[in-house]
Amino acid sequence: MPNTKVIKVFYCCSDSVQDEKMRQKLEEHLSTLERQGVINNWHKGMISPGKEWESEIDTNLKKADIILVLISSEFTASDYHWDVLVKQAMEQHRTKTSRVITILLRPVDNYWKVAFPKVKVLPEGGRPITEWKPYDKAFANIATGIREVAEELTDYTFFIKKLLRLLRAIVIDVAKFVLKAFISVGTVIFSYLFRPSRYRRRNRVSNILVRLAIYLVVAGIFIGFIDQKLNILNISSLAPKPTVNSTKSVNPTGWIWIGMVNKTSGSLSVGQKLVLQPSNPKQFPSIEPPVIPSSGTIVTVKHEINLIKEKSLSGKTIVKFKKGEKLVILKVERFSKIVKNSPYIKVKAQVRKCNSICNK
Repeated sequence: MPNTKVIKVFYCCSDSVQDEKMRQKLEEHLSTLERQGVINNWHKGMISPGKEWESEIDTNLKKADIILVLISSEFTASDYHWDVLVKQAMEQHRTKTSRVITILLRPVDNYWKVAFPKVKVLPEGGRPITEWKPYDKAFANIATGIREVAEELTDYTFFIKKLLRLLRAIVIDVAKFVLKAFISVGTVIFSYLFRPSRYRRRNRVSNILVRLAIYLVVAGIFIGFIDQKLNILNISSLAPKPTVNSTKSVNPTGWIWIGMVNKTSGSLSVGQKLVLQPSNPKQFPSIEPPVIPSSGTIVTVKHEINLIKEKSLSGKTIVKFKKGEKLVILKVERFSKIVKNSPYIKVKAQVRKCNSICNK
């Protein structure tokens, strides 16, 4: 059964410029998961002007499904990050309301691990990102680890599939060992039973080559047969795989205009009312209810609207949503280009179409 839950990822990063650049690089490597509608990222840079930053961080931290703690000397030296955010994150980890994952950015004293007992450390092996050449290998390794945790949180067959993949690998290794033993014993037996007589010594070399060819053919057939039969242990079809968004995607993800707010407000607040555009009241707002929605909210399309792949909303239309269709809100942002003389601020949202469960 498809799962419509969007995993909320919270970045817990120091204020260091160096750390922030690495966080942005990690976010780029996780963009595929976000585009597929598997995760929804949040970091302190998304706090709207005028908002109380501590309150916003606390609210989003408590809503997070996965908390990524980016470890560096700057992070461990920050009283706020270490004494406040880490304490709250680990409390949520212990109560299983969130999953904490530590990301080791640069080498630091291993004492930091004391604060994170039984917590997954990435990249694999606990090697800091700066010790990988190039860094992209480390970020790719981290992205794979986060994808695995996201699947664990949304796929009810995750542990069964993981166990069966392990069993499949073990059985294949055992089968290969048995095959090698079979070939070795068979070679000895054939050598004994078909020893060349004094009259056939000239053909000895050719006979050996023929036998070797036969063994290789039999071995190839045997291994192929074992691998084919063991495919029944791969039950990945029991749970849905993330849909890669494209122009032919069943559940595409992209950006739409949702409306406008008064510029006097200075920021975007959940529940803030969208206003009509005086020159074209049919165009805005495009969703129902006509308010700023929060991440994960299901809204209804008010009139036909284009879904654009690019965040700038200047690219090619992926699909047109018709009036009455249901959409899941992944992220809401203000448009970066603000017209000085306009009393309004345009608002856009990253969305994906609801599936059958979402519509119920």
